[in-house]
Amino acid sequence: MKSVSKLNSQSNEPKLHKFSPLKLMQSRKLQFIAVSGITASALLVASQLSFISPVHAEVTSLTAQQEQDVRTIIKDALINDPELLKEAIIALQTREQLGANSAKQTALDENYSAMYETKSDPWKGAENPEITMVYFTDFNCPYCKKIEPSLNKLIEEFPQLKIIIKMVPLQGEGSELAVELAQTVWLNEPEKYIKLKDMLMSSPRRLDSASIAKVAKLTDTEQWLGKTDSRVDEMVHDNISLMRNLGIGGTPSMIFGDKVIPGLVSYDVLKEQLEEVIEAKG
Repeated sequence: MKSVSKLNSQSNEPKLHKFSPLKLMQSRKLQFIAVSGITASALLVASQLSFISPVHAEVTSLTAQQEQDVRTIIKDALINDPELLKEAIIALQTREQLGANSAKQTALDENYSAMYETKSDPWKGAENPEITMVYFTDFNCPYCKKIEPSLNKLIEEFPQLKIIIKMVPLQGEGSELAVELAQTVWLNEPEKYIKLKDMLMSSPRRLDSASIAKVAKLTDTEQWLGKTDSRVDEMVHDNISLMRNLGIGGTPSMIFGDKVIPGLVSYDVLKEQLEEVIEAKG
């Protein structure tokens, strides 16, 4: 992410054959911040600076006296104008954010098919959507339970929205049993899935084998208890791998467009972000 600017050797600017620290530092915010190789930490620990590559100089090695002059100038500049440090830190944070955004977009592009084109994923909402959300969830995650009403409200308000549900059992044995049952039901009796999922998610306490069996009885899916579809293990593994590839660390997490929204957020936040994506597509 670091780079040092160099002028073309054919530049009309006069070449300097000797490094002059005082000339280099005459401009206030100058080369000392413009030289992108200097990070905020280097500014804080100026005494560790062994050299600075000047913008117009051909010679980059400094004498001991020149190095001392540079340290003194940087130290005096920070003392006399602390805003320099603030501006350097902001510049560093901006570069890091741009790098993070680029890495996020690359991950979204590389994993597009796994997110949106896995035919065995449960979903709800529009059958022929204009926009699709990917939703990572865990039946024993308390924050997933709290965000479910907001997602259902989004589907009501935006009939063009489809939500693909990626179930991941991150919260112990109860989560694993619930995912095994729910995913098996989706693969074999998909018409019963939404009712089963909603009842499992609405449980006020952590799910265990007894509470899952009770829900199965209420949703007429008892026949699938202990009879997990052979495809489920691979699907769960793929979902967890996808989370890892996308840099997602927990549930709930929502993805739509180029937006990744981790954790519990309000309905208003979800709606605002969704509207931005819809407007961008339009």
